[in-house]
Amino acid sequence: MVIGATAGYTYAFRGTGISLQDYVDSLESLGRMGIRSFDLEVLQAEHLDLYATEENLARLHQACADSGVEIVGFTAWACLELLHSLRAQDEQACLNLFDRLAGLASRLGARYIHLGSDMIAAFIVERDPTYVTAPATRVSIPPDVDLRDVMMMYARRVGALAEIAGRHGLKFALEPRANALVHNADGFLRLVEHADHANLYCCLDIVHFAWHREDVPMVIETLGDRLLVVQLCDCIPGEMVHLPLGEGEVPLEPILAALRKVGFDGFLMLEIYRGGDDPKDVVDCWYESAFRTVSDRLQ
Repeated sequence: MVIGATAGYTYAFRGTGISLQDYVDSLESLGRMGIRSFDLEVLQAEHLDLYATEENLARLHQACADSGVEIVGFTAWACLELLHSLRAQDEQACLNLFDRLAGLASRLGARYIHLGSDMIAAFIVERDPTYVTAPATRVSIPPDVDLRDVMMMYARRVGALAEIAGRHGLKFALEPRANALVHNADGFLRLVEHADHANLYCCLDIVHFAWHREDVPMVIETLGDRLLVVQLCDCIPGEMVHLPLGEGEVPLEPILAALRKVGFDGFLMLEIYRGGDDPKDVVDCWYESAFRTVSDRLQ
């Protein structure tokens, strides 16, 4: 099992106005903490500029070498809106962008690429305001729309993403999220059945399952060998905040016990952040403490 951190580490102290230097500094800081695995992210289209030149890619490679931190994952969040659009032209734009990001992830040495599920953009009435592209809190499905047809379309699109990822030597993980087209373990497994692709895995973000008050250890057992990534934090059911370990209401030990029980050998990635404006030294304490706690308990 790999223990690492997501780009949520950087967002926790920098917000969404991230520069390449912020990622370089993050790699250095994580290395000092002993955290050797990182999940890089393209959150929004403008963040593609961070990777636009060979010089910038070389800086990231050098930062990894200097810090001893490996980029194991890559989050293609910039595809989120396109994936969940009903416009035909957006589907092809999503596939093209994802192909570009998967190629970038492969060049950086990533082993998986990941994207979250969401509701169809046209059906969203209101989103949770906690962070950028947080899940919907109110949805309205038009009376002339059959959600079963939407889900079949979605399965086809997700299967296409899994295929693209595989061509780049990457595993593809979809993250069920609160009030999304795929929001729980059973929904994910139905998607797997309809997408019918061996390269489709699950990324389990604790917050979204706790938001629906699901039992996380049961989710882990339900997903079985389709579980590739776990994004770990503490949280409060019904709230969309990725809290430091011990500050919420979700016990850690039953989660780790379930991971041991199913023989989980994927990526356990710390993802702790509030509003994106906490002092970096505070964020470092969250991550270093969580890493030590999890490492000790898994021994």
